[in-house]
Amino acid sequence: MDEFNDALSARHLELERQLEAVIAAGRAGRWTEYRLHFGVLREGLLRHMAFAEEALHDEHARLRRHLEMLGAAAPERDPEGCLAELEHLAEQMRALHAAETALDSRFAAGEMPRLALEELPAIDLRGLQPPEPIVRIFQALERNPGAPLRVILPHEPVPLYALLRERGFSWSGAVRADGGYELAISRA
Repeated sequence: MDEFNDALSARHLELERQLEAVIAAGRAGRWTEYRLHFGVLREGLLRHMAFAEEALHDEHARLRRHLEMLGAAAPERDPEGCLAELEHLAEQMRALHAAETALDSRFAAGEMPRLALEELPAIDLRGLQPPEPIVRIFQALERNPGAPLRVILPHEPVPLYALLRERGFSWSGAVRADGGYELAISRA
């Protein structure tokens, strides 16, 4: 359990560091950096929550059922039934511990992606003729489903937004200092 808590603590620290980067960029008025860090934070936090909930949901539901039954029981009237329910609870707690240990090994094996902004794929699509930038964006999103994507375009890609929305993506973007437009795309 300590190893699981250590891995979970490391994940939480990583998320907190990413949040601090978002805050620092916002305080400094670096909005492109802010949007990119926020996109990474959002994606990482949503993945983390979904990963942990999916991994432990069934075990938590079983424990809740046992606790509800034990809470409603009258042990003095059915001591054998209560003791049997307590033994089932103990089995479920062991199963939860095993699931947490497995979850920890998945964290340690790197199944949970890191949250570094520089690790976001960056594609410079300036200089391409329409519709090539949009085609390449969707090819990149298909190659790495669920992974956030960073693209650099010559201007704000307003026609792209409806296509992203239809396919379940969210985005944030900003004008770059060099006149281009940087867009961070992730699953909604």
